[in-house]
Amino acid sequence: MFVADLDRPWVDTPFPLQGFLIEDERQIADLRSHCAFVVIDRARSTGDEFEPPEATTNTIPPTREMRERVLKAIRESEAAANKPKQGPPGSPAQPSPTAGARVISLEEVLARRGATGPRPAMPPKGNGADESYPGLLGRVLDTFRGLWKRDPSAKDAQPALLAAEESPQEFAARAALMPPGIQVQTYRDQVPVEVEVVKAREVAARTSSVLEKLVADVRAGHLLEIEDVEEVVHEMVESIVRNPDALMWVTRLREQDIVTYGHSLQVAVYLTAFGRQLGFPKPQLAHLGQVGLLLDIGKIRLPKELLEKTGRLTEQEFETAKLHVQYGLDILSATPNFHKEMLEGIAQHHERMNGSGYPAALAGADVSLYGRMAGIADCFAAITKRRPYAEAISSYEAMRSLSGWSGDFFQEALVQQFISSVGVFPVGSLIELSTGEVAIVVAHNKVRRLKPRVLVVTGPDKKASQYPSLIDLLYDPKTVEENPIYIRRGLASGAYGLDLKDFYLA
Repeated sequence: MFVADLDRPWVDTPFPLQGFLIEDERQIADLRSHCAFVVIDRARSTGDEFEPPEATTNTIPPTREMRERVLKAIRESEAAANKPKQGPPGSPAQPSPTAGARVISLEEVLARRGATGPRPAMPPKGNGADESYPGLLGRVLDTFRGLWKRDPSAKDAQPALLAAEESPQEFAARAALMPPGIQVQTYRDQVPVEVEVVKAREVAARTSSVLEKLVADVRAGHLLEIEDVEEVVHEMVESIVRNPDALMWVTRLREQDIVTYGHSLQVAVYLTAFGRQLGFPKPQLAHLGQVGLLLDIGKIRLPKELLEKTGRLTEQEFETAKLHVQYGLDILSATPNFHKEMLEGIAQHHERMNGSGYPAALAGADVSLYGRMAGIADCFAAITKRRPYAEAISSYEAMRSLSGWSGDFFQEALVQQFISSVGVFPVGSLIELSTGEVAIVVAHNKVRRLKPRVLVVTGPDKKASQYPSLIDLLYDPKTVEENPIYIRRGLASGAYGLDLKDFYLA
């Protein structure tokens, strides 16, 4: 059987993110120790039993007994789907997740995760205005859908730049997530992404240099110079406040040549943009930026061969890898005046809402807001970036995974705000257009999130273009044959051998 999905985030287990084929009883035992259930992809499984049955025509009418058995099965299935969600592991109402793994249908997985239908389809093949998506991701998209439709009489008119006006309900939803005493901010983009990207480049370069020095100092046994971190984080906050798309663009394009611990730079950018979306004031945005930069600092003390290992980790290796959280806290404990909330965010970025995380197996409200936010941003950055043990997945697929994991592992309301902060197709992500061309998302259209501004970097043959061109999907562009241009699907970083660092905006 080919394991295509788990009942928990892949990054919380030692298994390779791309899935794997079960080949022996030991792997089944490993799955039982981590999961209550798994999802099997029959198409990628091997063996005669996974071959589709030959088509047959049944001309014998069903008997009354057969009909009653079918109806009973349907009723039992509906009753199971309507059962309330189980509590965190160890609660009286929930059996231990190690009691035994079993194979269930994809529909049951989605029902457990709060979805009401089949797995969401790939991006729409039309203009997307009337497509429906189940689950949390669908509810996020629904918040924008009513704003997508255009007045037919204005077909040829160039619409003015749209600004997303926040409703009182949307403001209240953000405010409800904030800690007491924090005055909720509402940020507006101050400059276009093309202007801010120049400063964002400088911020990213300086932050990468600070990370390199940080790693060298810690390895040499020197104290952490937090002042350098605070300085670059201040610059990061100012850039993200002016326009968060620019720094997200630069860090995504530089992900293939930043330092080994550059994952933390991406987490810091996502986390700061996340905080901007929620409405944190600048001092708290700086705290979030430092959490992102430092949450994996403890990995410096892990064996290099463990960090660079391909394939799944052994149980012992996975337990060793978990120690990076405590190692990081040990490093930071010698740093004076390190804010309590920042330490909590770093200590808890692998904790999960249902208590299945580590190192303390905290659950629900026991996980701090910074910890919950850091967990979401860290998980998204991890699965969208190629690592020694796994290929990257597209940002769109990562958003679908986050929406599926919400409720059990991540706070659903926070996942919704995170998707709003970085976009369904985040800035810097690769997409394939209906023309067959590959493009990079350059900037969001704040109202019509599925119609971003994109930089077309290849022709339909997927060969890099000598002269990339900008297209704003907001204005419903068409080909010379009058066919609409739209996003066909998301692509993983590095698709078709494209090196994104070659495509900077000047």
